[in-house]
Order: sequence, then structure tokens, then C-alpha cells
Amino acid sequence: MQELFRWVRQTLEKPSTAPRYMQLAMVLEQGINQNKALAGQFFPAERVIAQQLDISRVTVSRALSLLEEKGLIVRQQGVGTRISQHLDYSLDDEEAGFTKLVLQAGGIAGNRWLERTTTLLPDEVASSVPALKGERVTKLRRVRLINGEPVSLETTWIPLALLPAPEILEHSLYQYWAERGILPAKKKVRIKAIACQAETARLLNIQPGMPLLFYRQHTYNAQNGLLEYCEIYCRSDIYEIQISD
Repeated sequence: MQELFRWVRQTLEKPSTAPRYMQLAMVLEQGINQNKALAGQFFPAERVIAQQLDISRVTVSRALSLLEEKGLIVRQQGVGTRISQHLDYSLDDEEAGFTKLVLQAGGIAGNRWLERTTTLLPDEVASSVPALKGERVTKLRRVRLINGEPVSLETTWIPLALLPAPEILEHSLYQYWAERGILPAKKKVRIKAIACQAETARLLNIQPGMPLLFYRQHTYNAQNGLLEYCEIYCRSDIYEIQISD
């Protein structure tokens, strides 16, 4: 972030006829777009930015308002101003998992593992995956991260033969499968909006009651064999779900 504002200060020294706050907004927008790894990071306080750039705090505030209108930053009272993160999650690319999509967007994908184990499929899940009822399955539960920030809470149940030793999985399940010739070919997804409960809010580092996208996903191979069943809580300020005809 310090490098960004050093570059902003140098760029603002170039002559321009635009109002100062518009200059600052345009330069910040350019810097944000050029460095996707900044997504999710917090800006310094307006007072500090004004001091670093030797401009008025009013100029800083007006520039940030322009960036907020464009959705490039999020300003929260008592929390601060951070650069927005967006994940264009396409349901049309059957082989694109979370890691691939984040890397394509120029971000850094990560996990905070909560559970990697094998277990009997719970009765409350069996109604969603009757083909696995009464069977032993692999269960993965993790918080997904973009540039170190939690963005979704994901629980996945997988037929045991497709991941018999879950402790060896570190990052991308789809990459693990691709290396073994297991290829997703079709997804069935149901999505609804819900209010975030306290435990999920704690894991995602957001306030309880904030809106989430909750979706259930079945993934199949080309022979209609079930590869996974997922239940995922996604931060609605980050995920943008793309569906095409």
C-alpha cells in the first residue's frame, strides 16, 4: 500500500487541468486496476493520505467518494476504507474451480482448513445426495481466502474413491483431480440469499446479519457420475455469479 501511494504522489506531480480530487480519483483507480493483489487491503485514514500526498482532506474525501460510487472501494464507519474484491464466479466453465478463477483475476487464492476427514455421510445431507446415503465419504470444510481475506465458507462431500486421503490436499481439488484424469463436466446449482449467522460471520470476518449467497452445488463427470456435493456461504459483496443461457 505504501508503494501505491508513493506512485500516486509522483503521478500527481504531472501537470493536469482536471480538478485535484478528480486527478486523485483517476490515479488511484489506475493504480488499483494495475495491481490486483491490492484487493481487500485497507487504505490509510483520510488524514494520513492527505499528509502523504500534501493535499487537503476534503480533496481526499471527494476522490474516495468517486471511487466508492464506481464500486472500487468499500467505506465502513468504524472499520475503514478497503479496496473492493470481486470474484466473477462463472457457472458455465465446468472445470473452473475457485483457485483457477482467483488466479485468472490476478489474485492470490488460499484456504484456512477447518476439516479434512473421512466420515459416514450425515443423515441431514443424504437427502441432497441420495446416491451416497449410508456410505463413507470424504468431507472437506474450509474458509476460502482471496489475498488473505476470507470470502466464503465451503463444506464439500466427495465419494471416498475420488479423494481417499484428504489430508494430502492443500489447495485446488480440481487440480488434484485433473492430474488423475478426473474431469468435471456438469454442475447443478441452487442459490438463495440469506442473513449471515454468528458462527459464519466470525469465520468470514463480517458482521452477523450481513447478506450472504448460499448455494448448493452438485458436480458431475461426463458420465453423470457424482464428483462432489458442496454447500457454500459466499460474501455477497465479493461474489458475482455469472449464468448464461
